Amino acid sequence: MTNEYVKDIVKKIPFDPGIYMMKDEKGEIIYVGKAISLRKRVRQYFQKNNKTARIEKMASLVRDIDYIVVNNEVEALNLECNYIKKLSPKFNVMLKDDKTYPYIKVTIKDKYPLIYVTRRRLDDKALYFGPYTNVGAMRDALHTIKEIFPVKRCKYNLDKTQVKNACLYYHIGRCLGPCINDVSLKAYKDMIDQVVLFLDGKTTEVKKMISSQIEECIEKLEFEKAAVLKQRLDNIEKFSQKQNVSNLNEISTDIWGYVFLEDTLYIQIFKIRDYKIVLHDNVKITDVSSDEIEESLTQIISNYYVDNRDMPKKVYVNLQDTSIDIINKLFENREIKIQVLCPKRGEKLKLIKMVENNIHINIEDNKNNVVEELSTLIGFKEGIDSIECYDISNLRNEYIVGCMIRYENGKLNKSMYRKFKIRSTKTQDDPLCMYEVLTRRLNHAKDWPLPDVILIDGGKTQVNMAKKAMKDVGEFTNIYGMVKNDKHRTRGLIDENGEEFDLTDKKNVLNFLTFLQDEIHRFVITYHRQLRDSVKLKDGKVYKNIERKK
Repeated sequence: MTNEYVKDIVKKIPFDPGIYMMKDEKGEIIYVGKAISLRKRVRQYFQKNNKTARIEKMASLVRDIDYIVVNNEVEALNLECNYIKKLSPKFNVMLKDDKTYPYIKVTIKDKYPLIYVTRRRLDDKALYFGPYTNVGAMRDALHTIKEIFPVKRCKYNLDKTQVKNACLYYHIGRCLGPCINDVSLKAYKDMIDQVVLFLDGKTTEVKKMISSQIEECIEKLEFEKAAVLKQRLDNIEKFSQKQNVSNLNEISTDIWGYVFLEDTLYIQIFKIRDYKIVLHDNVKITDVSSDEIEESLTQIISNYYVDNRDMPKKVYVNLQDTSIDIINKLFENREIKIQVLCPKRGEKLKLIKMVENNIHINIEDNKNNVVEELSTLIGFKEGIDSIECYDISNLRNEYIVGCMIRYENGKLNKSMYRKFKIRSTKTQDDPLCMYEVLTRRLNHAKDWPLPDVILIDGGKTQVNMAKKAMKDVGEFTNIYGMVKNDKHRTRGLIDENGEEFDLTDKKNVLNFLTFLQDEIHRFVITYHRQLRDSVKLKDGKVYKNIERKK
């Protein structure tokens, strides 16, 4: 319950527009919001209406409220953006902490500039592109750049360090070799200028620059250099064709789409430059109520383009006209030259629908993203395409069985589910049963391709028996045990060396492992019951119940 002191504060808050700052018992600001009418908005947090768990929690912690009155909602939004960016209140659901998101950095002031990923934006006169909330898309963009442009990879200061031998990247044509003076300073700087334009999505200008360089080389009879530049031009052309979308009549536009499902707001931004989608970005906000969507999007868009070098000329988003006007006035006050529009019909509205459709597809593919996260957490650099999961079931030493399920290419592969009736023991010895199941499975490695990862329902003892099975059969893959908490739910993984991976703060990965755990448990219990029910005891004799009536 909110204490009487807070209720008295709410009664004294004016009805003017402004921002409010919720404070906890330590005096720390835990939430910042804006409102046309401060008292009406703040009062809603402490009324008995349907609120999300996040807002309920936040309201229960409030012990004091500060507020600042302004002239209008635009000023309130401007002030709110500043406070959120500066304070990063823990209950604000916006892009409140850009430091956690990566940038692509170009050290433009260096003699031979580098291009790499960083999470720190410094005042060092370098160029920063981002921040990117979609790390995968950002890394894909960087990979493409390094495929096309042979930029310097090493971080040697070539003014101070003499390099005797060029690295492998030079020998395979992925670096121009500034370390061994195999490229002029001008040629390298010209290429960096092209990279910057490429990151800005200005591929047409890049192609014009390279075409001009090719002509110069031909005039000077430098045919080898011309051939290298021609290959670079061809690679950019291939990339442009790959990114091209039919009927995309936009030069510099960001398309915002969003989908609200089960208290989660999924947002995607398609960045169109020179008629092509050059990058897309994602934002996911959990524990959001439906009446927070408009306010959340307004705040996200306002924050997204502050200090962002990659500015479009236009932004399309499905928001109310009042919210569109507020954002546009905020950008005008901050001298941000972006026009925000809400298309009502036609091709521009179809672009928003295209983004929304892509979000739905991404939600369906979410399990694949979780597998990638799992790969990173356990240090599986090659990536995980297939997982097998094993469990044992018995009842008082009777009908002991083991089962295997397989998750492959983003979905359960039920054609690879397998059942094993235990032969080696008549007692409840799960490690011995696991050894038998895995031994029999591994003997079929030629017919049943081994997975990238095997998950055992159990801890260190079961993992050791799985290691023994692999050694005895002579087939090897990666094994992890699913360590349980006191509620018999997976809390982490343990590898074959005994190293434990604590996943208690990795909700998505734990949900995925729980999904696998529930599926193998369902499958093995079903098999156990079928086996048990197929036998009837009558007059001390065993009869097979072949045609059992339902």
